[in-house]
Amino acid sequence: MSAGMRSARLVGIRQLEVDRVPVPRPKAGEIQVKIEACGVCATDSRKYEIGVNDGHYPFNPGHEWLGEVSEVGSGVTGFKAGDRVYGDTYGGYADYATIPVMPVDWSRGPMLLPRSLDVRRAIFIEPLADCIHAVRDQARLLSGGKLVVIAAGVMGLKIIADAARMGCEVLAVEPLAERRSVALTFGAAAVSSPDSWIDDVKSWTGGEGADAVILTIGNPDLVMPAIRAARPGGRVVLFAGFGNRREAVIDLNDIHYREIELIGSEWIGTPPNQRRHRYDEALQFLMDPHVPFESLVTSTCGFATLEKALRTRQNFTGLKIMFTPEPET
Repeated sequence: MSAGMRSARLVGIRQLEVDRVPVPRPKAGEIQVKIEACGVCATDSRKYEIGVNDGHYPFNPGHEWLGEVSEVGSGVTGFKAGDRVYGDTYGGYADYATIPVMPVDWSRGPMLLPRSLDVRRAIFIEPLADCIHAVRDQARLLSGGKLVVIAAGVMGLKIIADAARMGCEVLAVEPLAERRSVALTFGAAAVSSPDSWIDDVKSWTGGEGADAVILTIGNPDLVMPAIRAARPGGRVVLFAGFGNRREAVIDLNDIHYREIELIGSEWIGTPPNQRRHRYDEALQFLMDPHVPFESLVTSTCGFATLEKALRTRQNFTGLKIMFTPEPET
């Protein structure tokens, strides 16, 4: 480790470099982890495309990682070398990362993982926790409720799975036929294409509208249609970030007279609205063999192909890409 490690870092817009940097040593209260895998997230890809707004260049955006504890800092209890853990701090596109063992504003802290959990499932702990937060805390759905999920990408599919698990009926709106088919396997009761979805929602709800609509893509043109698809007193959840398309035209009278609630849903809630227990619920859900979470990983990449993966993520090709550090030669 004295020769340093590899780290893939953004150095500007659409500029990713793989550098050799010092291995981060754990400070007091931290652990050092040898990275096993890291999910390639839409947020990472957006930072690649439009820039970093919550850090400084050079910046390693990987934040859905897991691996094996390789060193513990002073004062650490509950973790030891050899433990398998999940982490949610930036820095996951590397050979090693560090994480504080106690929760801080930007991290839940590491979670112990069973060795038996498939890596293709384990990378979803943080994003699945986000989805559970959207369904339970923000949409506030109850068993028997009707939910419309706009876009059945990797996050939309997990939202569908959680809503179905709690007894909701879900209609998934998705332009790709293959993804509409996958949505049914994740628990959707009905699917629709963008060409007919507004009429389909009316028919599916008997003209009343959905109890909740969750928009999982950052397209501001869909905000007002989502509001109109909700029943009076319903909720519209903006789950995706909108990047540099941050403005939408909405009918305030429609919100006012029909008492629609429009709410955001971020990384298990921004401080002080965090719901850290959703991580534990996500881990338990991922242990359920009846939901094919591993099928969401449709390709893998390493240091050499990570930049291509960040670009591919913007093209809606496949579902989840998983980064794994390739062995050094």
